[in-house]
Amino acid sequence: MTSSSHLDFLLTDFVGRVPHVAHVIAVAADGLLIASNDTLPRDEADRLAAIASGLTSLLAGAARSLQADPVISNLTEMNGGYMFSMSVSSGASILALAGLHCDIGQVGHELANLINQVGPALTPAAREVLRAQARASQLTR
Repeated sequence: MTSSSHLDFLLTDFVGRVPHVAHVIAVAADGLLIASNDTLPRDEADRLAAIASGLTSLLAGAARSLQADPVISNLTEMNGGYMFSMSVSSGASILALAGLHCDIGQVGHELANLINQVGPALTPAAREVLRAQARASQLTR
């Protein structure tokens, strides 16, 4: 079983390895933050998790309304950078923020590889274990 700290490590490693990626988070279907890279303050990570959850829900609703297959990924170009959103499992998602000079193809490819690594830890049963670990670690602080 993957621990929450191991997921944080994988996301922090991702930010360090992939050029121009500033932040990456893993989000549960209910919008709760599962993990984030270590340079992202917790309040910002929680805000991004809410954004990721809302975006995922909006895209899923659009796909249903258009009678299309579920959305797998979304790329949003913003003034100054990109926001990548990719579905993982059971409504969970990964959201990454990257600068304008990133290689979009490389970031997308690396995110797909990251999902292969962390996907099993984002299933509903695994998320419950991670939440219990997070609650326990907060109680011991």
